[in-house]
Amino acid sequence: MTSPAPSARAIADRLATVLLEAEPFVASGLGLREYDALVPDPSRAAADELDRRLREVAAEVAALPAEATRPGSPERITAAAVAAVCERTRLELAARESEYTVTAMPYVGPPAALATAARTVLVDDRAAADYLTRLRSLPDWIDGTAARLDEGAAAGCFPVASLVESAVAWADRTLAEGVPAAFTAAVPADASAAWRAELEAVVTGAVVPSLRSWRDRVAALLSRSRPDDAAGLWALPDGAAAYRRAVAVHTTLPYEPQELHRIGLAEVARLERRAVELGAELGLHDLAAVVRAVRESSGELAPEAALRRAREAVARAEERAGEIMPAPLPAPCAVEPMPTTVAQSGMAPHYSRPRADGSRPGTYWFNTQRPSAGAGWDLEAVAFHETVPGHHSQLARAAILPDLPLLQQLSITVHAEGWGLYAERLADEFGLLSDVRAQLGAVYIEMHRAARLVVDTGLHALRWTRQQARDYLIEHVALPEQFLLDEVDRYIARPGQALAYQAGLREIVRLRAHAEDALAAAFDLPGFNAALVDSGSVTMPVLALVVDDWIAARR
Repeated sequence: MTSPAPSARAIADRLATVLLEAEPFVASGLGLREYDALVPDPSRAAADELDRRLREVAAEVAALPAEATRPGSPERITAAAVAAVCERTRLELAARESEYTVTAMPYVGPPAALATAARTVLVDDRAAADYLTRLRSLPDWIDGTAARLDEGAAAGCFPVASLVESAVAWADRTLAEGVPAAFTAAVPADASAAWRAELEAVVTGAVVPSLRSWRDRVAALLSRSRPDDAAGLWALPDGAAAYRRAVAVHTTLPYEPQELHRIGLAEVARLERRAVELGAELGLHDLAAVVRAVRESSGELAPEAALRRAREAVARAEERAGEIMPAPLPAPCAVEPMPTTVAQSGMAPHYSRPRADGSRPGTYWFNTQRPSAGAGWDLEAVAFHETVPGHHSQLARAAILPDLPLLQQLSITVHAEGWGLYAERLADEFGLLSDVRAQLGAVYIEMHRAARLVVDTGLHALRWTRQQARDYLIEHVALPEQFLLDEVDRYIARPGQALAYQAGLREIVRLRAHAEDALAAAFDLPGFNAALVDSGSVTMPVLALVVDDWIAARR
């Protein structure tokens, strides 16, 4: 007797387990406690094994019977999501970014591990024990990340020298702390002296030496690392193909780099015209005056005052949430200052979803230590992007929806950030921007995302230098200059990721126009907004299937 074919949901649940076992830091961020004692395996062999498992899952979902994936079937979206995630993750693995990426930002390597540690929540004895177990394993992981960089160098793939220098400086600052503060941030006030002593012994006896070794191995790459005029992927062996893969991973759409570059230039020009119109209402009579005023606004408020204003904006948006999205609505979003180790890297304000164990609510992390986005006239728009109706409405809602597969709760940037930019427009549509200054700030954060299309493709496909990218952003984006310099290094370290924001927005706007045209008077905006997020985080082709099914159900 043959066993029954698995459901799309069962396959999706198995795929989620495969992915979270490979990325336990991500799992911990979600509050999935069964992963809290684990560290990733950074080896090439582990990546190859993950690729094999992804191929198996993709074949299994492709073999589902046709009736399971027909339009309107509840399994159709889950099956499509499984296939898309398998394809996208395999493209990510093929990029081998860990073999040539060094940065002080908390995206890869030890900076990512310390950012995870700084946000760890120790709710009970089990969590404390798991934390120590993870820290004991961390040296092997750190050594493994350095080994991958050595493998990349052997293949002629080197990191960018300026980013190596910043990573070495980050390591030196961290090592100078003795017991890095990131590792003790999680320690509860009532922790025993014995447990504290054990933590310090693990950190100083094992983690710190491995971090020092990583620092020295990374520094040894400096003499062979790429100069600023070869900062893009184009400078690596097979770099053009690598960037096309990055475009596919992060947009999930069939864009060519040159097409995205042209779209970005056109959007920057359109938004600059709008900025001049709004600036005139404030007595700012040319573009240069507008840029200067918006940029200088980032220093108008003291950090604590800016944090207070962000909390007020979020509270105002929470009051209107029910008009934008139907029930169920998530619990209110917390607004908190970033941990020091994260803030000092130049990190922009950002959101983290509620932990599944309830130990931390959905949180908007605000940078109170370095000039950043979201602290001047753009304060309201950034807050709405990250909280309500943005990421909090999207991701915290997903966590309380009944029966949404875990796989579809794992963030896909083009969907998450496309929704975030669309949410900025919803905030304007619902009158949440308080005045012309806030409207102008909103224009400039959208321009920031449009400029990312220009700069990311410029760096990685059109052979721009690091300085060209910096000059373009400083000329066109009215954010603090140091923040923009950090942004360029982010685009170098994460090729293609910056494309996801505008790519997702453009597709969501297209889908809304399609739904409005198809349904006419029957179009329901809150219902449409719910449709965009209630299937979880999916690729853009899968989101198009979601909208098609939503339209069909209302005809």
